[in-house]
Amino acid sequence: MLKAKYGWKVAVEGTVDDRDIFYNILKNRGIDDAERFFNMGKEALYSPFLLNDMEKAVTRIQRAITHKEPILIFGDYDCDGITAISVLFRALKQLGANVFYDLPNRFSDGYGLNMKATEEIIQNKYKLVITVDNGITCVQEVKNLQNAGIDCIITDHHEIKETIPEAFAIIHAKLSPNYPWKEMAGVAVAYKLACAVSNSDLDDLLDLVMIGTIADLMPLKDENQALVNLGLKQLKKSVHPGLNKLLQHSHLDQINETAIAFKIAPKINSSGRLGKALDAVKLLVTDSDEEANRLIIDIEQNHSTRKDLTEDAFLTCERVMDPLNHVLVIACATLHEGIIGICAQKIAEKYQKSTCVIYLDDEGIGKGSCRAYGGDNILEMLDANADILVKYGGHSQAAGLTIKASNIAILQERLNHNQAVSVQPILNVDMRVKLASVSFPTVKKLEKYSFFTGTYLFENLIVKSKQLLANKHTKLAVMDNDQSFEAIIFNNQEYYYHLEVGDVVSIVGGLSINQWKSKESLQIMIKDLKCDDFQVLDFRHQPDESLLILKNFTDSILIDDEFMKTQFQSVKLPIIDHPMTLIVGPLKCYPNITKALSKDHLGQIYKVIHTMTECDTQKLIQLVGGSEWTVSTALKIFTDLFLIQCEHGKIKVSPSKEKKNLEESATYQNLLKIKQNYEFILESPYPAIKSYFKKLMEVTQ
Repeated sequence: MLKAKYGWKVAVEGTVDDRDIFYNILKNRGIDDAERFFNMGKEALYSPFLLNDMEKAVTRIQRAITHKEPILIFGDYDCDGITAISVLFRALKQLGANVFYDLPNRFSDGYGLNMKATEEIIQNKYKLVITVDNGITCVQEVKNLQNAGIDCIITDHHEIKETIPEAFAIIHAKLSPNYPWKEMAGVAVAYKLACAVSNSDLDDLLDLVMIGTIADLMPLKDENQALVNLGLKQLKKSVHPGLNKLLQHSHLDQINETAIAFKIAPKINSSGRLGKALDAVKLLVTDSDEEANRLIIDIEQNHSTRKDLTEDAFLTCERVMDPLNHVLVIACATLHEGIIGICAQKIAEKYQKSTCVIYLDDEGIGKGSCRAYGGDNILEMLDANADILVKYGGHSQAAGLTIKASNIAILQERLNHNQAVSVQPILNVDMRVKLASVSFPTVKKLEKYSFFTGTYLFENLIVKSKQLLANKHTKLAVMDNDQSFEAIIFNNQEYYYHLEVGDVVSIVGGLSINQWKSKESLQIMIKDLKCDDFQVLDFRHQPDESLLILKNFTDSILIDDEFMKTQFQSVKLPIIDHPMTLIVGPLKCYPNITKALSKDHLGQIYKVIHTMTECDTQKLIQLVGGSEWTVSTALKIFTDLFLIQCEHGKIKVSPSKEKKNLEESATYQNLLKIKQNYEFILESPYPAIKSYFKKLMEVTQ
């Protein structure tokens, strides 16, 4: 029995017919008219001047441009921050501004405007600083700049705290009662300022605005959807050399929200995760094809490095972690600080426990990224341990911390005694559909409108085959109404090891069309999966390390060497009232058992004993070779047959000359049964083994 990782909450009752899938997707998203929604344009955009302090900010920037005052745009190192810098920099450059840009180093500076940056700004004699995608919490930093005679304009979208900076101007939708739409990305706020300063729609910048909006997971409604619609159209005719190179190197089948979310934005984000966010900014602001050609190589390399680091770090985390802990705290000096957040998320999802992954530096300080599982509140957990943390912050589902290495074990122990009870997280499912009835036109229509978040429940699918791609991705072939379909999940080996051919499964996932050699096929992108039936997993020929995949497998029995020698003789399994899983193998002791039953081997040992006046077990092992178990077993057989006597570790030959038959030994007979059981398990085809245990389960129940 393979349990689902999430609780499935299906929005529509019953099974939805193919012709009604698109309608129900629209209904679930609150969309009345798809054509109007996906064609919203400039008419749906609000005036920048509805944002508080916009006129004041525009006047100040225009004065700076007129007097050639040096202006610094200070951003953030994620995709939203990088695109925000690019949008405002390009706009001000077109107006002839003496403008520069900078952002913090992820590792040495942390997020947002910081005191180190303000000192450098003062030394470089900037007259105006404009923050994008940060600044609303930088009270002391802004005060430092204002005291030095440097005006600061904040453009941000993050949560507002009780005290806000005393900046020259603050442009923030949630501080603007007259602005109708509050859920803007940082890049959208920067774009509004750019439009207001230039008194233009700045169509050529909409592609950058769209990318940042999608990357920062802003709700695609209202003005955000209009910006995305406009940006996708602009992207197809982009005037930015760097962005065009990014598109060329991403080999997109089509340009839509899905492509931006899973292909373009991650590449921009990767540079920021490696502390090289300026590479991405340079790519997006350059007007030189030659420079773009050079920079795209760096961007692609950064992305490849980030993926490799993530894979290596995930494997490292699994090696050093203890999956039995209530909350997983994983600390290691070989991790890369930029990817610990991704690792924490992946570990939390796989092991279904709140997780903290900590990078340890050379000075004994750990920097950690935490992710909550289910109903856990990770910030409350950190609050309860504030006395052993250097600093921390975040929200209920994700947080960061700094801790001394000497306190990590204490943190783990305390979190293990945390009284909060994890509840299974909910996965929202749009509808239940019959896979065999889904048509290509329906899926193509869903792809056209970028409903990449569409999630469907497919039930009663039979696993026809399984495949491990590149040793990290799982691809299944599943049957529905005698039709075969592919189901795939990336960077996940679990389902390859947790399923066997013939298992009946339910899958929650998205739908896509896979094209291979001009042939189209429907494909499920797996998000979650369960098998409610009794399972037998075949690990007879899998490497030992594959068993690590099963660390967190509940309601299971491992048919290993110990089980074969002790319990399988009596063919008794625990009586349970629900389906479970049997894991067969790997099994290693069959050669030893065969050797222990060998008459030649037994005769050799007996001859050696006869030649010695006094013998002990350890000395005998040295003389005859083999394992301690095979020699000890031989002695038990000889003792059964009264051929020898063993007292206090000393072996003596019995004086009897009577010839003995090995079958008269209870130990030999028992071992013979074990050998037969091994042969059945090792040599029988998988269906026969599953059938045997299934019948046995029915008997025991």
